[in-house]
Amino acid sequence: MAAVAGPALTGVWVPKAEPELLATVDAALSAAERRLGLADRTFGLVALIETARGVLRLEQITSAPRVLRLGLGEADLAGEIGVQPGPDGAELAPIRSQVVVASAAAGITAPVGPVETVLRDPDRLAGTTRALLRQGFRARTAVHPDQLATINEVFTPSAAEIAAAREVVDALAAAERQGTGIATQASGQMLDRAVVRAAREVLRRAVPEGPDQG
Repeated sequence: MAAVAGPALTGVWVPKAEPELLATVDAALSAAERRLGLADRTFGLVALIETARGVLRLEQITSAPRVLRLGLGEADLAGEIGVQPGPDGAELAPIRSQVVVASAAAGITAPVGPVETVLRDPDRLAGTTRALLRQGFRARTAVHPDQLATINEVFTPSAAEIAAAREVVDALAAAERQGTGIATQASGQMLDRAVVRAAREVLRRAVPEGPDQG
């Protein structure tokens, strides 16, 4: 930590994150902040879940100091627990869901998904990235720069998605101004809180707030 900590650093990824390791990293970063004259907890953490113990202690990890986001590393995790994932990674879907739910429950940014290790197959990369998006991830790590354009394209809402989301939010705003308490789209579909929440999340992804956004 002493070697990398500096005014330009915003955060650190912690591989094989478990509560005890996060506490050690927190202490090291606190010492670096004092040495540099920076405010306490200037540096954030992304906790990479790669161990069985990490999966079982997600609540402790998400509540640890500095943790802004979770990441999921499936290769080491699969090896540890003896899972042999197929091309779609379905065997690890329950763990993916645990990571997504833990992030939402803690109120932190949606997690970063695992890498796609098959290179030079943009269709496969796009497909597995869309699957992560549907499962609740809002970013994924890459193993090669050539993957970045496809990953960013999938996680960035399309113009049609943005327009649809704005229609939902505008319909709710109009209903609130009229005091009706019920919002509907032009199609006549009634909008509930879950639909509006999803629309707002699309708009947030269209305009990322900072470097930790996917």
